[in-house]
Amino acid sequence: MNNTVINAATMQQWLNNNLSAKKVEETLISSGYESGVISNYLQEFDKLRRAKKQFWGFVLMGIGGFLGFIACVMAMLNVIPDMQDFFLFGLTMLGISIVLYGMYLAFN
Repeated sequence: MNNTVINAATMQQWLNNNLSAKKVEETLISSGYESGVISNYLQEFDKLRRAKKQFWGFVLMGIGGFLGFIACVMAMLNVIPDMQDFFLFGLTMLGISIVLYGMYLAFN
């Protein structure tokens, strides 16, 4: 039985190295941890992975919303008449796509 505690820096290093849960489990088993301790660490690792994805999801939703807002304002103001279709359809669809992908990351 190994009584050492894995700190947040080690878990963050695992996240930065994009280790899968299986690899983390193998690392913990090779370090001599018990199965109950391993399951607790895996739950914490999964929670950190989900939090990272959720953060980036909300960032993308904000970017997509801002892009859609800019597209709407530019289309209504008609500053550049030749590019109204680009603002109305192109940027709006791009903004919606970014928001939807952000929602996928945040809520999945």
